[in-house]
Amino acid sequence: MALIALVGASETLPDGGLRALVTVAGETLIERQAARLADVGVTHITIAVAAVPADLLATCDRIRRRGMKVTPVRAAADLVPLVEADDRIILVADGLRAGGTHYAAIAKPGSPAILVTGDTVLTQGFERIDATRRWGGLASISQPMVAELAAMPGEWDMMLTLLRLAVQAGSRRLFCEPALFEQGEIAIVTDLPTAALIEQSSLQQVEYGGMGLGRSAIMMPLVRLAGPLLVKSPKTARYLPYITALLWVSVALLAGSGLAAAGAIVAILGGLGLAAMRFLSAFRAESAAQDRVRDIIRVFGWLLLAGYPWLLSLGGADHLMPRFSEAALAPCLAAAILLARALYEDSGERRRFHWLLPDADQAWIMLVPALLFDFATLMFAILPLLALLQILLWLRLARRPEAR
Repeated sequence: MALIALVGASETLPDGGLRALVTVAGETLIERQAARLADVGVTHITIAVAAVPADLLATCDRIRRRGMKVTPVRAAADLVPLVEADDRIILVADGLRAGGTHYAAIAKPGSPAILVTGDTVLTQGFERIDATRRWGGLASISQPMVAELAAMPGEWDMMLTLLRLAVQAGSRRLFCEPALFEQGEIAIVTDLPTAALIEQSSLQQVEYGGMGLGRSAIMMPLVRLAGPLLVKSPKTARYLPYITALLWVSVALLAGSGLAAAGAIVAILGGLGLAAMRFLSAFRAESAAQDRVRDIIRVFGWLLLAGYPWLLSLGGADHLMPRFSEAALAPCLAAAILLARALYEDSGERRRFHWLLPDADQAWIMLVPALLFDFATLMFAILPLLALLQILLWLRLARRPEAR
């Protein structure tokens, strides 16, 4: 059994362009749909089209380069040869923007299912299912439904007719709250102003992500200010990992050359790069790969923090051993940050007061003035104690019951 998707790409906007090619946060809707479908195991996407303009062909090529098979279809008869008897087909409404959890729910093994929501003002862009329910934009159907449509005489809207066949067959209904449409988590993009509103809402709703005082109080607020610029072009997400990795390699090279303060300043820029990667992962198809790359860069930066005094001393002109207070306490600082991360990840869903915990960004920010004004030894002694104090304070506050 295989999962195949049928994605709508025939509706046009008032300006004549295809709805499926509208860009939201630097990514076309159909590319985002393809990414969500790939996450749930779909390897073959069929696209319901009326025509195949050059822009759609270029977009299909980009999807293919990500390892997915893409086939345009104009009628059910074109789809029948592509589907085996036990395959399941996921229907994706034209212009739909939805979260990964909704795709995962509709892709679960089982009988055909339809994502439905309430009939409200916010859901008027979706097809009506019955007197009180509207389609949520996603459905899973079986191969016999496709064969039945292909055998029907006359011309039919492929997507909506397949949805109707699923409704008539008594498919399971998975309900999603209409409030999700108000929050912009699910939407049908009908025009460019709607796309702009969804993009703005998405930028505002991205969580700060992760733990740490430096990231939550400084790095992510700066990144969020630049958010509209970061998401404008897909090239940003493509090149940002290389830029961030280069920054952290530069930190090691500068430290090895004896330029302590310069290396710490570049480390702050590298921390901004990591925060920007975390921010962009909420919008980009390659978010899973970015997570892995970001983890590798973060570990490299953590190791640099632990060995920074060694790099400065052994890489300097005299090649001397670092002072014991720095050589011993820098690994202690890195270990305290690692302990904070382990405690945070072990806390499960109740990750309250995460901004109190120590992180590498906070350490680098505090080390810059210490290295500039030559009191780094004192700072390396203070930072591990400060990190432990932050962890103790977090443990105490995180265990308090929430106010009701």
